[in-house]
This record gives sequence, C-alpha cells and structure tokens, in this order.
Amino acid sequence: MAEEIVTEHKKKLRISWKAVGIIAGAAAAVIAVIVGIVLFSNWRNNGTAYAQKLGEEVGASVETAQRYAHITLQTASSYSCINMAAEEYPHLFESTRKTEVLGVRIPQWVIYIGETKNVVTEVRYYDYKQLQKFGTGVKADQKIDIQGITNGMNQDAVHQFVGFQPLCTAYSSAGITESYKYWCKDANTDTTFSYTLRVEYEDGIVKNVDETEDLFIVPVLKVK
Repeated sequence: MAEEIVTEHKKKLRISWKAVGIIAGAAAAVIAVIVGIVLFSNWRNNGTAYAQKLGEEVGASVETAQRYAHITLQTASSYSCINMAAEEYPHLFESTRKTEVLGVRIPQWVIYIGETKNVVTEVRYYDYKQLQKFGTGVKADQKIDIQGITNGMNQDAVHQFVGFQPLCTAYSSAGITESYKYWCKDANTDTTFSYTLRVEYEDGIVKNVDETEDLFIVPVLKVK
C-alpha cells in the first residue's frame, strides 16, 4: 500500500514538472513574439536606413529603388500638410508613428522622392520629430562655429562636432547635403536667433559649408 502511494506521488510530481515546462515554454514564446514585434516596429520606423538605401539608388528606376529598400512608395500622404510639402515630389514614404509640431500631428519622418521619366533623381529625408518641442529646430547652447567643420571631415565627424542630427538629409547625383535647423539665445541680449546650417558632401567627405540666419519672426509679422 505504501509503495502505491509513493508511486502515485511520483506520477503527480512528474505531471507537475511537465506543466511547469509547458507554461515556461508558452511564456518564452509570448516574450519572443513581443520582442519580435518591438524589433519589427523599430526596424519599420528606421527612416534613416530607408533613406540611405533609397539614396544609393539615385539614377535607378523607381521600381528598382523600391525593391532595394524593401518598401512600397506612396503617391500621397493622409496628411494634407505633408501633401503640400511634397507637391514637387511624386513619391514619398512616411513613418507610421506620429509626432506633433506646433499643435499639428504629422508623421515622425517623411522621405520625399523626386523622379524624372521613372528614374530616381533625388531622395530627401526629413526628421520631423526634431521639431516636436520647438518649431525652430533643436535648442543649442550657442551658435555653431562653422569654421570647425573643415573640408575632409566625414559625416560622423560632422555629427559629433555639431552635437545633433540634421533635420534634412538629401541624396542626389551630386552627393549628399545635410541641413541642420537650430536656435539659441544671445547671452547678452537674451534675443533668440534661428539658423540653418548646410553641409555638402562628395564621396562622403565635406566639400562645402554655409549657414544662414532663419528670420522666423518675419512670417509671423506678415498677413497676406
């Protein structure tokens, strides 16, 4: 009788461990699915990577560029303001995530593609998430000294010197142009200044730099 009780107890114990294994396996599968979804979402929202791939296909057909980047380009956005910005570009590809700029919801980033006779001529990537706090761009501690960006520097070196990523990166047959939009305050007058810094690259190396002051107050003062 005692042996039967011990045997029955062992059977129950084995069944319990099997159940634990099943539960653990199911939990691991759920975690794997969640991780996969997160990774896929992050991959799908990597606008920089998509823009780089499309930029490598400047001069190729639109169909070839789409296949190379593993995407399907759109002919219009569901956001009217993006369609207005994309007026001269027949194709675009936008983030599924949203941001808010001056109270208006738009995609976090948008890639605009120019073409002539079905050949990709230009790819422009805009990181609109940069504008979610300030419509005038990134807040900088001080005006950037463009003398520090010298011919021969590569993109990584320029990014490190500037301290933040460009708002727009444009790819064309002439090379790559990065445009940084930022603002800062004069320490003496407390006046706000906004600037657009442009860096042109040829074969990945800086060939030209210029900076202009963005008189953002002017449109505010004018009513047509």
